Amino acid sequence: MIMKFASCAFLLGIAGCEDASMNREKPTISFELDAPVERALGSSSVHFIKDCMLGLCMYKYSLTFSKPLRANLEIISSAGNLKFDDMVSATLVTFEGDNINSANITLGGIDSDAEHANAMRYHYQLVEKLEAQGWRRFIFQNEARVPGTEALKFENTHYVLDKPVGTGPWDDPALKRTQEQWLSMRTFSSWYFQKNGVYLKLSELRWDSEEAPEKKGSYLFTLELESESEFYKGYFEGEKDRKDWKALVPAELKRMAQERAQTEARLKKMGIAIDESYQDPPIKALE
Repeated sequence: MIMKFASCAFLLGIAGCEDASMNREKPTISFELDAPVERALGSSSVHFIKDCMLGLCMYKYSLTFSKPLRANLEIISSAGNLKFDDMVSATLVTFEGDNINSANITLGGIDSDAEHANAMRYHYQLVEKLEAQGWRRFIFQNEARVPGTEALKFENTHYVLDKPVGTGPWDDPALKRTQEQWLSMRTFSSWYFQKNGVYLKLSELRWDSEEAPEKKGSYLFTLELESESEFYKGYFEGEKDRKDWKALVPAELKRMAQERAQTEARLKKMGIAIDESYQDPPIKALE
């Protein structure tokens, strides 16, 4: 997938920055995917900083990570409403138009230099919240549908049959890890979800404590949300192909399905279980 904008959240993170607002009351932000950004600006109690270049506009708001103030956040989309009370920063993105087609959110649910156990607890609370609201695991269409129950059968957590994967068994949101397994993860990990034409990536960046790396660390938890069109445009690189994504994606998905079938056939011969119940989400724009 193509990264369409650099997340300012990671830059804000542990180092922190000045509050975007001097108001000490709890800020509130509300926005809707695929809706005009002006609606979000009007329904939020904060001031966004606008930054535009070559048709891409980012509307940014941030709090100082090192201070206790957090914002209330409401995300409205075809997948329903998501609410959080611990938002640290938000970047709303439009491209060649006024509608928000993606957003990047940083959550501040745990303190810096926290116990790893607290970070694990917060992670699973986020996953349980998403699953309770109907969000489901997403697997890239060219990657094998291997459940997390098979994760221990793979020596490398980043590869399946010597190929790098983004949604492998170790990235199954349903997988529960021990703390030892948690710390063996790469320092930047992601879990993909989808619901009703909206795609969500939960990412976590970890810095282990220098004094007690096996016990404590600092974390950034981010949510990246994309509309269906923005998500599938990311399957193509050239600007022309991105604009023509609806015409091009059926052939690309067919190619990806063939790649998945070949991989799954090899894995089955090796005794690896495949989640046959998993079905790729429908693409509304093609219906």
